[in-house]
Formats: sequence, structure tokens, C-alpha cells
Amino acid sequence: MSGVLARILYALLLAGILAVAAWISFSRFVLGKAEEVPDLTGRSVDEATALAAERGLRIVVDRTQEAFNEEIPARRIRGQNPAAGMAVKAGQDLRIFLSLGPRIVSAPDLAGLTPRTAALSLARQGLTEGAVSAIRLPGPQGVIAQGVVPGASTDPETPVDVLVNRGSTDILYVMPDLIGRDFERVRLAFEARGFRLGGVREQPYEGAAAGTILRQFPLAGSAVGLKDTLSFVIASPEPQPG
Repeated sequence: MSGVLARILYALLLAGILAVAAWISFSRFVLGKAEEVPDLTGRSVDEATALAAERGLRIVVDRTQEAFNEEIPARRIRGQNPAAGMAVKAGQDLRIFLSLGPRIVSAPDLAGLTPRTAALSLARQGLTEGAVSAIRLPGPQGVIAQGVVPGASTDPETPVDVLVNRGSTDILYVMPDLIGRDFERVRLAFEARGFRLGGVREQPYEGAAAGTILRQFPLAGSAVGLKDTLSFVIASPEPQPG
């Protein structure tokens, strides 16, 4: 019986010792010295680790919170939790969030695009349209040069200047007065120079030889180019006596 009692007393004593030890540990944690969280913004991980260690704190890098930042270089700290200035107990973890640096975009190739299409392509890449200049040169119309080389890296919202080819300038001629001239000779001369002849209508006209030009369009003195269509009214052959 005395042996059983002794074991009970020993168990109670051991439980008491454990309870006292737990209370002392808890009291030390609660009443322990509070540390102020340092501001780690802009520092490297190594710098932050050393600074936190001086206060008995540990650094934990949260890779899931990495993000672009226009002001903080890549691999530097852009944020932390707990925030700077808060009071924490020694041994607590400080989660830090790293910067990926400023966002960089790639300039698209605008060659051959119209000004409107080029502006849309720039907007899709996060860039803006700069000055739009135009020139007339032989060859296809569209963008022929741009201020940022295609594929080059640049900052978002960078304005990109473009030079647009409007195509060759049309050569204009002054329409001569062709009334009274022979249509066949006029036709051959104009077609040899690349002009297009449109409608040719015959009309009886007393005293005029067949094929004589009676009316013309455009009128004499008008500006005409190779894209314009020329139309004529010519004298029809006189009817033969029956």
C-alpha cells in the first residue's frame, strides 16, 4: 500500500514541476522584451537578415509575393509583414516580399502598318504613339521607320515615333484642248503615256469628219493624272446616200 501511495505522490510532484515550468516559460514569453520591426524596404536579403538578427528576428522570403516595382530595383525588398515600427517578440519571423524591378516591355515591329494599326500595336505592348511623320516615296505605303528598334526593351508608356510612307506623288498634267482633233491619233498618244480612256460615244455632226472629237472630259485646262479616266464624244460617220 505504501508503494502505491509513493507512486501517486511522485506523479503529483512531477505534474506540479511540469506545470511550474510551463508557467515560467509562458511568463517569459509574455513578459519578454519586445523588439521594434526595422524598415527593410530597399534592402537586400542579406542586409535584412543581418539587421533582423540583431533584434533576434528571422527573415522568411515569400516568393509568391514578388512583383514589379518602378522605384525599387530587382531582388530588393519592396514590402514586409509585420510592418516597420511594430513591436514583436524575439524569435518571430519577418516575411519579406521582393521586387522584380521596373516592368520592361519589348517594342513591336511596325513595318508596313498604317498609322492607326501601328498605334494599336503599340498600345497592346504598353507603349504610346509618339510623333507621326509622313513622306512620299516609291514603294508600299505604311510605316517605314520607328523610333525604338523592333524587339528592343524599353520602359512602359515610352512614346515611339514613326515615319509613314504615303506612296509616290501622282504626276498631274494639264488637259489640252482636243476639240476638233482626230480621236484615233489622240487615243494612241494618251495610251502611250499610260492614260486610261473610258467611254467614247459617237454623235452625228454635220460638216465634221468621222472620228473628230466634239466634246471631252475632263475639260481643257483641268488637272489630270494617270488614275483619271478620259471620255470623249466624237463625230459619227455620215450616212451614205441610198
